[in-house]
Amino acid sequence: MKRNIPEEDDIKEEDIIGEVHFEIDKDAFKGPFTCCGRKTKKATKGISSKGQKITYDVWKCGKCGEEYLDSDQAGKLEDIWAIQKFLEGKSPTMERSLNYDGKTYFVRFPKDLTGSWAKKKKANITMLTPEKFLVEVAQ
Repeated sequence: MKRNIPEEDDIKEEDIIGEVHFEIDKDAFKGPFTCCGRKTKKATKGISSKGQKITYDVWKCGKCGEEYLDSDQAGKLEDIWAIQKFLEGKSPTMERSLNYDGKTYFVRFPKDLTGSWAKKKKANITMLTPEKFLVEVAQ
């Protein structure tokens, strides 16, 4: 049975003929990808900021030059952008009180920023200088 599909604004409840169930493969967003009928190949790109060059990989079409990121590469690129913002002094900042309990210094984070931390188990702390630290909340 063929049906004419109306424009998006014209869809009515009676036009819905059932549910569609599908499963996305766990590797669906991993390269190589297909573009122009060919498999893409891994290529290296770079970003420069404040004299620092950071490289990352992309999947590039040999025919049209289109570039694709897989899920791992996209995560790394987001980290690179965050580092770039930090190096350029454009990162969001907040001032918090430094507390001391007699043994350890600690900083409290506002609850509205920590909602996703409930299932996290640890924090990775990287010392940049004796007064600057990078904190990553991890599983």
